[in-house]
Amino acid sequence: MAATLTANAPARPRKLLASRKTRVGILYALPVVVYLLVLFVYPIFTTLFLSLKNADGSLTLHWYAEALTGVNLSVLITTLRISAETALLSLVFGFILANAISRLKPLWAALAMLVVVVPHFISALVRTYGWIILLGDKGLVNETLAAMSVPGAPFQLLYNELGVVIGTTSMMLPYTVLLLYGVMRGVDRRLLAAASSMGAGRVTIYL
Repeated sequence: MAATLTANAPARPRKLLASRKTRVGILYALPVVVYLLVLFVYPIFTTLFLSLKNADGSLTLHWYAEALTGVNLSVLITTLRISAETALLSLVFGFILANAISRLKPLWAALAMLVVVVPHFISALVRTYGWIILLGDKGLVNETLAAMSVPGAPFQLLYNELGVVIGTTSMMLPYTVLLLYGVMRGVDRRLLAAASSMGAGRVTIYL
């Protein structure tokens, strides 16, 4: 039986290629594959090869060693830390928003998604200036905190890592909400009611 399967295995790809539908599909996909190879794969491998070349043209790992020492390493660690903080905050706030929107009626859910997504299409310069107005020493956030007599207000919310994380999180939040909302909207609410009828607590149902 094993010998029969082995003998028939090479025949299957040939049978597929013999199909006119398969050949037409490959023909249609060929321009896209060539496009990706020329404009994406080739530049990436060219850049990778350049990173392995020394000034005299010989192969070296000097640039990678330099990137992992001194100031370069500090910048890399800071970048990774900000990326992790942005990902975590986007996931937390995105999950809360998507969960809340998924519970709304279709009309209100569409309006809420509009509020979440539309700012993403505004110019980055306009959004940045808006955050400067909101988070500045005399901005809306600090003025509100000062009016509430919060100790330490006004806070330094700009030109530091906190300001960067706020800005990057606001840019990534729409993507997170869109991804999670599509999944949550597909959850059958009757399953939650069934879990409740079986004695599951709110935390268990939520998880």
